[in-house]
Amino acid sequence: MSFADLKGQDSAVSFLKSAISNNRLSHAYIFSGPDGVGKRLTAINFAKALNCERASSYEVCEMCLSCKKINESLHPDISIISPQKEGGSIKIEDVRQIIKDIYLKPFEARKKVYIIDGAQDMKHEAANALLKTLEEPPADSILILITENLKALFHTIVSRSQVVRFFPLKLKEIEGILTKEYLLDGTPAHILAHLSGGRLGEAMRFKDDDIFTKRASLMKSISSRPLNLDFDNVRKEDFRLYLNILLSWYRDILNMKVGLEDYMLVNIDKKDIISNEARRMSFEYLEDVISNIVSTFTYLDRNVNQKLAMSVLGIKINRGS
Repeated sequence: MSFADLKGQDSAVSFLKSAISNNRLSHAYIFSGPDGVGKRLTAINFAKALNCERASSYEVCEMCLSCKKINESLHPDISIISPQKEGGSIKIEDVRQIIKDIYLKPFEARKKVYIIDGAQDMKHEAANALLKTLEEPPADSILILITENLKALFHTIVSRSQVVRFFPLKLKEIEGILTKEYLLDGTPAHILAHLSGGRLGEAMRFKDDDIFTKRASLMKSISSRPLNLDFDNVRKEDFRLYLNILLSWYRDILNMKVGLEDYMLVNIDKKDIISNEARRMSFEYLEDVISNIVSTFTYLDRNVNQKLAMSVLGIKINRGS
């Protein structure tokens, strides 16, 4: 994969291409934007473009030893560090290893590249250690911090780095990509684009994760009276997916109730059911349910018991239904 394969981040890619072409490279970059919009892929392609053995500028050959090693995560001068588990943090030991290595001469590369994915999860000790390196940066190494939350980083780290911003794609853009390049029919592409919130990586994860089978199962539960949310056999990593589907469902009903156009619906294939539910449910009930679903996302962020949080949500949804 090269810069040409990155979708919807033209501004970020153009900026990095220009930096390479004009040899105006920063010693540190911060790639900031939502999860699933291509920040990590861009960082890897930036590392390849800096070190491709055949490229005359920013386009990579994908055939040289450097490109192949980076693609296979085997290059001795390209390092990617991220939290080892969901909700984890960047370890101080990993940052100390970067500090130890970053001043050494490259083994093979023109530019050593260190990518810290999930930089917002660095502990204060790790961030302070990294800051010292940014104050005295080496000439032949580049540091890339990837973050979903720029405000979570030390101001002193941000001020010493070049910030490159990434944005969600327009939903029609994602629909077009899914339809043309992945040969999805219109309705599945529409649903994936809306559920992803403009994040192509998230849409692809949903596509590969059998989302439509899970959605059908959840829709069956939603249609029961009272609502029967059975999450006993749900994988830990799927709870947020189910919450997203639930949220899209009740927002669709609310949008139908206020008279928004059909194309605004996520679950466009369930329009008739949504219309019936919109006539049955009150504004107050829908607003309350949506608020409770959003709150449940917050509870999951705080690492509460997921099944308990979902069970409590089910009870709240059943009230007044």
